[in-house]
Amino acid sequence: MNNDYVIFTDASADVMLDISGNSDLHFIEMPCESDGNIYNCTGTDSDEKIKQFYVDIRSGSLPKTTQITPFRYEEIFTPFLEDGKDIICLCLSSGLSSTFESSKLAAENLNAKYENAKLYTIDSIGATGAMSILVERMLANRDRGLTAAENAADIEEFKHHIYTTCYVEDLHHLKRGGRIGAAAAVIGSLLNLKPIIRITEDGRIESTDKCRGAKKAVLYIVDKYKELADMDDPTPIYVCDADNQVMADFMEEELKKVNPNVVVHRSRLSPIIGTHLGPESTLISFVKKK
Repeated sequence: MNNDYVIFTDASADVMLDISGNSDLHFIEMPCESDGNIYNCTGTDSDEKIKQFYVDIRSGSLPKTTQITPFRYEEIFTPFLEDGKDIICLCLSSGLSSTFESSKLAAENLNAKYENAKLYTIDSIGATGAMSILVERMLANRDRGLTAAENAADIEEFKHHIYTTCYVEDLHHLKRGGRIGAAAAVIGSLLNLKPIIRITEDGRIESTDKCRGAKKAVLYIVDKYKELADMDDPTPIYVCDADNQVMADFMEEELKKVNPNVVVHRSRLSPIIGTHLGPESTLISFVKKK
């Protein structure tokens, strides 16, 4: 059984640094432009580098993300395919970005060109912590001997069982990026209300509720975990924050009260996602009850 293949994901997957530094995992770098400067997100950026990004936003920087082109994907993947290695690439949700469509175009071209190796590209229908969960599963699947085709098929099924929700300081950044409508964005400026959003089943962002104050927002999200999570599934959950260590710590503490056996993996929200959610956002991804 051939499990000698390459696993890629893009830099919007907020895999914790202990795993993202694994030489068996490759990242598609994603640029983020701010005030004429290019911030290149690598997937292995240091905590200090990411925190500085949020400091800059708080001081007035208005970053924007750019898309990965099919040509860039082909440039990255070609050397591995020429070497006869299959590739699996997990992409940011097609409901949030066009990068998956670019990867599909690249896959069509490359799979027609190379007969002895195959590129599998997967729409995660998720982002950040959800992608991290999928990446960890992909690595584990390969370690236990699954072929690239078997691994890709497993991830295509498993991705539908992940739930991601978070609170944001306001919806200004999502509105600016066109991810949410102007009417929904108004609530963020009223009475210290913290909007709750989630990633829908088709990989889009939806505003679902609002809470007065950050602590109540965290407790609301923990209640959602209690309601929806598969407590018997051993998959670690992800808590990711946009430079909001205090609320992320509080969320982890409350989650462990609900489920003392839960394994929590922590990471910072990458600038690719943080550009749209804004500083202070705190997020959770977990496996749902089937």
